[in-house]
Amino acid sequence: MSLAQSLKENPTSGKSSFLKEYIDAHNNIGMLEMDLDNLEEAQRILTKGLQICDEEEVIEDDDGRSRLHHNLGKVYMELRKWDKSREHIEKDIMICNNIGHRQGEAKGYINLGELHYRVQKCEDAILCYEKALKLAKSMEDEDALADQIGQNIETVKEAMKVMDELKKEEQNLKKLMRNMPMARGTASERKCLLLQNSSLDLLIEKSSLIFAWSKVSSWSHSHFYTISHY
Repeated sequence: MSLAQSLKENPTSGKSSFLKEYIDAHNNIGMLEMDLDNLEEAQRILTKGLQICDEEEVIEDDDGRSRLHHNLGKVYMELRKWDKSREHIEKDIMICNNIGHRQGEAKGYINLGELHYRVQKCEDAILCYEKALKLAKSMEDEDALADQIGQNIETVKEAMKVMDELKKEEQNLKKLMRNMPMARGTASERKCLLLQNSSLDLLIEKSSLIFAWSKVSSWSHSHFYTISHY
């Protein structure tokens, strides 16, 4: 990136200012930091890239901006900053749509679908994936991308089934907990506790499968409480 910055600040006479290369360097280094799981550093570098775009008055519908927004959306998603993630993903989609970059727009909708999936908005996730699939099928030589999107749709559909199973198991656990006061001090108490423990194990397992981390935390706490009262 230092070379790109030097070329940008001291351009060769009659040559490009290398501004595009300088911005792309921020995007590439940001992606590298993201791959290394240095998410805060990736966020800093990618955000700096957008700041340069603003300082240098780069047009809004610029492919360099779209790449920065795309990757910032992914970084914020990993940081679980959902609103910030959605803001950047939607800007990426809008730019790609405006400049006719169908592949970029499709990948933007994949990102948005992933975001909705992570926050258990499965219907919205499927809508985004379907938009991405339509774009992928409108392009030549994008069979692999279309297959990936199709797999994502199936994953979300499976998650919807898991969510239905979760709701049923939550009702089962509530019933077991309602029966607990009557079982206390009787021969049925241990059996009731074991059933609650088994139900909590199932809830934790299924919640983990669909990234329902708040539920995992809640059930884990209840699990600990149940074990401590054996």
